[in-house]
Amino acid sequence: MKSILRIFFRTLVPLLLLTLSACRNDPEPGNPLSDETLSGMPLDGEIMGFDEPTELGERGMIGDMQPVDSSAYAPVYFAFDSYTLAPSEMSKVREMADHLNSQTGHAVILEGHTDERGSREYNLALGERRALAVRESLITLGVEPDRIQTLSYGEEQPAVEGFDESAWSLNRRVEFQLMR
Repeated sequence: MKSILRIFFRTLVPLLLLTLSACRNDPEPGNPLSDETLSGMPLDGEIMGFDEPTELGERGMIGDMQPVDSSAYAPVYFAFDSYTLAPSEMSKVREMADHLNSQTGHAVILEGHTDERGSREYNLALGERRALAVRESLITLGVEPDRIQTLSYGEEQPAVEGFDESAWSLNRRVEFQLMR
């Protein structure tokens, strides 16, 4: 009886796992940023050491700061399934770097967002990677790393509601939240 159960579990479990993996909601087949690729990447807040988004007061140095009007700074937009900064978006990052380099009492929280396609975990990781890409560019432009924090909302806070490319393209972004 044990050998029958062993054979049953050795064939049924892999078949079940294969079936479940085929039902996943990947953004695109053959996608280089699949859930498997992102599985080792930190999810929302893990870079900061948090399991869930927390109030700013729990975020260390920036946590003691107050939000400043950031509406003058446009979000940085990304291509579908990408966390690579497009050359056309670099002027926005440079503008924020210039502000932070001239206003040494200010810091920034980079909020990564995605469109609705993909799993929650995938989108949280992709949003974090987008925020980290902007962070690295700011550091390259002379901003001190301890004045920059990242946060991922994934698909949870869309800028625009809709189920087409015009809406999705506005949801794939990193927003700047200035702090003083």
